[in-house]
Amino acid sequence: MDAHALSEALFGDHMPANLLLLGAAYQKGCLPVSAASIEQAIRLNRASVEQNLAAFRWGRAAVHDPEAVRRAALPETARPKTFDEVVADRVADLTGYQNATYARTYEDDVRRVAARAVERAGEQAGTAIALAYARGLHKLMAYKDEYEVARLHLDPAEVARREREFGADAKVTVLLHPPVLRAMGMKRKIKVGRSAGVLFRGLRAARVLRGTAFDIFGKAEVRRVERALIGEYRGLVRTALDRLTPETATVVEEIAGLPDLIRGYEDIKLARVAEFRERAHKALDNL
Repeated sequence: MDAHALSEALFGDHMPANLLLLGAAYQKGCLPVSAASIEQAIRLNRASVEQNLAAFRWGRAAVHDPEAVRRAALPETARPKTFDEVVADRVADLTGYQNATYARTYEDDVRRVAARAVERAGEQAGTAIALAYARGLHKLMAYKDEYEVARLHLDPAEVARREREFGADAKVTVLLHPPVLRAMGMKRKIKVGRSAGVLFRGLRAARVLRGTAFDIFGKAEVRRVERALIGEYRGLVRTALDRLTPETATVVEEIAGLPDLIRGYEDIKLARVAEFRERAHKALDNL
């Protein structure tokens, strides 16, 4: 269940994703608690009560009748984005993530892959491969490190969401536990209150250090793996394109979409990276 995508489609927000999963888990019979008790707990928590109740019920519905939920959340009348629109959205995001040069590297690479895929597999199959690659490469290039967490916390849309949910005068406390501190043996999260805004603005400005010798966060194992994956994925798709024919297009599209497997943080993410690599090798063997 892609709870994040469903949450965005239903609520325009990723935050209810956990309640969607809770509803799905309950409907699957995985929780020894009644629905009434869960809903009462949501009410007692007094945070986004109506939205969280709705998310819990949508999660149940997604198990009971997934096709009906898909039709409701993603109506067929919605026009799918074109390849150019998908690329433009991600170029804008990567420009904010790092800079225009970083975004241009992404766009040039994606358009090269698109041209070659269409040339070797035809317009329809080639475009499907290009779309999968555009999404996959963006996901790997926009990995969520400390600089990006800071940028997202400062995003005006996120600030407006917090104020809408909790009020403009709400006291905000942020709990941080970056990998670099865990590697140094710090087991507890850092609690940051009023100074969080200053800290995040400093981190956002420091994103120019990302991937350089001065990137103190980049020394953690998971960050090294995230950076290496970008080149690894590009090489993987280049190899697949060398073997691309109209008959192998489905497998090449599957390879281009493999970054979607990589989710979570720290050990969970590293485990998914191992799965990504295993699936990639098996898929290449089928070409």
